[in-house]
Amino acid sequence: MSDNTMENFQQCPLKLHIQDIFRAKTSDNKYIYELFGMTFKNVMIHGVITSIYNTSDTTTNMELSDATGSVQIYYDSTKSNTNTSPAILKDLYYGFSVATRSGNDNVTIMSTLLDRMSKKPINFAEGEYLSVVGDIFVDDKSVRMVSAYDCTKTSVERDIAWIEELRYLYEKYYLRNK
Repeated sequence: MSDNTMENFQQCPLKLHIQDIFRAKTSDNKYIYELFGMTFKNVMIHGVITSIYNTSDTTTNMELSDATGSVQIYYDSTKSNTNTSPAILKDLYYGFSVATRSGNDNVTIMSTLLDRMSKKPINFAEGEYLSVVGDIFVDDKSVRMVSAYDCTKTSVERDIAWIEELRYLYEKYYLRNK
């Protein structure tokens, strides 16, 4: 690896099978990994939740499995890119109060949307399909995990499409570069 590893890595998350999180080689920079001749920082994986533990209002640990293996995931919902900033929520609540006073017919819909935007509890369950975007990190026992910044519930149909996407990527791009 060159000294400018930080500038020369894949900017978008690399879609991977879970086993390849453990196959990726480390670089001089502990946050950058190398696999199939590509350097990358972020990964996108998909699988089934096989275990959930240490859950609070905003964080959880879980195990995600696909046909190739399992990986531990740490998810802090306050770090998610999909969170709405407090300033925007304040403006939305102000607009809601104005709409309420004026008798707007959409107040019920607005109320429901505001509740969903302001409260995003951790509500994953074992057996659910999940798409995860995050960084590989090494815990204090030298085990690779994923620190997730986006976890989206999906479906078995999305899982089937995901497998086909990965098959195509591995055949046409990843393994061709080897």
